[in-house]
Amino acid sequence: MTDHSQTPPNPYGQPAYPPPSAAPYPPSGPAPYPPSGPAAYPPSGPATYPSSPGPATYPPSGPTAYPPSGPVAYPPSGPAAYPPGQDPAAYPPGNAATGATPYLSPSAAAGPATYPPQPAPPPGAPPTYPPNTPTFGNQPPYGQPPHHPDTGTPYGGSPAPAQPHQSRPKWKTALLATGAAVVLLSVSTGTAWFVATTGTTTGADGTGSGDDTGAGADEWAVPLANAGSSDFTTGLAFGSWLTDKVVIRAQKDGVLAYDLGSGKRAWGVPAPGAQLCGATPELSQGKAAVAYGSNTLCDHLAGVDTATGKLIWKIKIPAEKSRLSNSLTVPRIMSSDGVAIVELSDTVTAYRLSDGRKVWSATASRDDGCHLKDISASPTRVAAILDCTFRGGTRLQFIDPKTGKVTKQAPVGDLGLMSSLLSADPAIVQNESGGQNSFTVYSDTATKVTEFKTPEIDMLAMNTVAFVTGMFEQHRYVIHGDRLYLASFPQNVPQQMRSSNKALAYDLKTGKQLWESSDTHDTILTYVRADDQGLLAVETGDRRDLAPRLIRLNATTGKATELATLPQKYGTEAEKARVFERNGAVIIIPWTSVATKNAISYVNTR
Repeated sequence: MTDHSQTPPNPYGQPAYPPPSAAPYPPSGPAPYPPSGPAAYPPSGPATYPSSPGPATYPPSGPTAYPPSGPVAYPPSGPAAYPPGQDPAAYPPGNAATGATPYLSPSAAAGPATYPPQPAPPPGAPPTYPPNTPTFGNQPPYGQPPHHPDTGTPYGGSPAPAQPHQSRPKWKTALLATGAAVVLLSVSTGTAWFVATTGTTTGADGTGSGDDTGAGADEWAVPLANAGSSDFTTGLAFGSWLTDKVVIRAQKDGVLAYDLGSGKRAWGVPAPGAQLCGATPELSQGKAAVAYGSNTLCDHLAGVDTATGKLIWKIKIPAEKSRLSNSLTVPRIMSSDGVAIVELSDTVTAYRLSDGRKVWSATASRDDGCHLKDISASPTRVAAILDCTFRGGTRLQFIDPKTGKVTKQAPVGDLGLMSSLLSADPAIVQNESGGQNSFTVYSDTATKVTEFKTPEIDMLAMNTVAFVTGMFEQHRYVIHGDRLYLASFPQNVPQQMRSSNKALAYDLKTGKQLWESSDTHDTILTYVRADDQGLLAVETGDRRDLAPRLIRLNATTGKATELATLPQKYGTEAEKARVFERNGAVIIIPWTSVATKNAISYVNTR
């Protein structure tokens, strides 16, 4: 893989969504899977958006998140997209001392890199890369997000995120001058955000007082405008983050933050372009990156400071136009050690979250028939699977997020079409073949620790929708220490309008299955986080006869203990959602509007 570098700067899986093309679930709860089980994986490839005019607004009965018209879209001509690719420059053989193969070379010499100024291209002209642009691999999905600090919770340790996957070619790294102009933003305090002022609240007495005084509320929710409709793209969340004070949702028309105690809107950032089209799954040093663009091109990146609620920089990034009408190809975005990792078309680029500067870039070596099969990121490491047809075969690579240098690598053998990089740290490669899944665990030195097979499990992405391709996928699993928690494939519950699954625990050192969850209700489990005590999860229930519950699965036995019962009206809200828990409060942020009514639901269970 060739590398284009510039200057430098516990994971928990998420539940998977069934194919978004299905009709919305009935009010009583989501439709059960057909007798044969849920539909198969959706076709791989970048996600696409229908070119619907603008973001939806919240209904009159609830807070309005954005105006009906939404942010203004780009004119038809739109900003010019980057060319699909550049011919990688030749690079010397890799450094044997680092264990790199001849087609991988270190990114730069020791010492801080500099950012030489780059002339901006003339209006309408596509930007160009510097001559010595390294190359890298294909885009991957993200299995688990990085660890999220969540102190003071009565139900155990803090949550963690998911990571991406795709096959990856060889890397060659070299310092480059950034080709994209970085715009540092000074946001006016008078900006109209077009976001909701507050969520609908329920007082301590359980009544829906709607009190907007800022006092604490036991429950509050932000309704979805298009709940119950077949338009699943306007309600799609690209990312959700939790800080000490607010919960944040990045969606098509902008970024919204709500105060945890009152449900009042703390701040909002409308999409800088026609719409958002991506976001980092986790925060890094309190900052995130969001992708945005027009209805047909996702070609910009912006930094969000969650402490101030402001955009702090904007840059133009390479983009790929979808070959399909009414669709959008989006980049896969992750974060690691203060940088945003962006992957598109076998090229991976790191941008500093503090100012948007390009740190390094790497592209798969087409001369060796390489492509990026998958990629994943943790707070300290980027991992990739690089598949090279002509030389090197399929390899697992560890990359330093600050420099783009390949630090370790190892062959992984042949992988099937549905294989993925489940996690970067620990490195876990998942491979599906003939309906059976196998998992291979690698050490910090990229040596194989163990390999084991599992029965049929749920590896469907929870956050994919029709007409959107390429986005980082969220799946139903959690990793803590030497423990991997997976979910069995959902089964229909007889005589009920819902499905159910079981949690499965595996030892990552031995590959042995430790237990299957017990004493759980017949419903879908959505994982919150794992710690030394076990697995914190929400039984999603339905809106008819089974209320959702917050439970803990014992780390040794898998037996469920009820911690709290949530109101019936929140049934199914957590089925395909990012769920946080903080000091007894459960915060649910659905990935799509399928079978949900709210963009955010907050329930204090204490």
